[in-house]
Amino acid sequence: MILANSRPTPIRLWLAALAAAVALASQARAFEGTVTLRTISVTRDELVKDNGGKAPDTAQTLALMPAQLLAATDKPEARETTVYVNGQKVRMDAPLTHDKTGYAIVDLTKGTTWLVVPDEKRYIEWSMEDAKAMAAKMSQVQKMLKERMAQLPPDQRKQAEEMMKNMQTNDSDTPPPPIDLKPLDKTQTINGMQSTAFEAKDGDATVVGWVTQDQPELAKALLEVSNRMEQMTPPNMRKPTVRTAFQTKGFPVLVQTVEGDRYRVEEVLKVEKKPVAADLFVVPTEYAKTTGRDALKNVPDKMPDK
Repeated sequence: MILANSRPTPIRLWLAALAAAVALASQARAFEGTVTLRTISVTRDELVKDNGGKAPDTAQTLALMPAQLLAATDKPEARETTVYVNGQKVRMDAPLTHDKTGYAIVDLTKGTTWLVVPDEKRYIEWSMEDAKAMAAKMSQVQKMLKERMAQLPPDQRKQAEEMMKNMQTNDSDTPPPPIDLKPLDKTQTINGMQSTAFEAKDGDATVVGWVTQDQPELAKALLEVSNRMEQMTPPNMRKPTVRTAFQTKGFPVLVQTVEGDRYRVEEVLKVEKKPVAADLFVVPTEYAKTTGRDALKNVPDKMPDK
């Protein structure tokens, strides 16, 4: 997104952390405990050795489950994250950059999210007011780019086109089409949960989601929370997502994505019902506060003349 220069944490990473926390806030209504997640990311070139000396195609790649990926590559990019749930509050550890970590806290009662950066003793607050401000700013930036596009030299025009693409906004009165899910007629037990597979297309990506009916409370609340949090997304940035589409079928326990030469697998390793300390959901009082609207101040109101 164009807000990537917001210092010091890019807004797009902030929103990614928020989306991840919200996507797992499904447990909030009838669940207290933890959910352990793992994400594995590899390139298809890293799988050449175990595929007869050539990169696997999409079908061959999607056939590789987490255990096979971990065995097939020497040093796979794997990350585990724990989501803590207590009543209407959810906390998720959120890597911000390659050398900095933080965590996101979602308060469903207040409709507010905080992204906390302990190393810098600060946090960013996101509320409905911030969503409205971002919607207005995105519309302003889009208008500015469209007006100036034809006048820009080739290098700046390319940059502006990339900005427009990354903003992923929809100013049309026609809502984007829903995500189409294709049943694959496959079932398997994943980390103790009986799951069924569906396939979807997300732009250039092919995505397979394995969903379970073994967690009905989580699945029901997941849809409710996703719908509620969508209201806090700027209207011109709302669009159907593959993950939300999978949620209509149950609780996603494994999501496999092939896009370009990258293969990413996100899985729920375990779900544990147990007490969670309330202080995990409290931002330290000595931390400095900024809001989403503060971050928007770094976005220029007009294009430079040169």
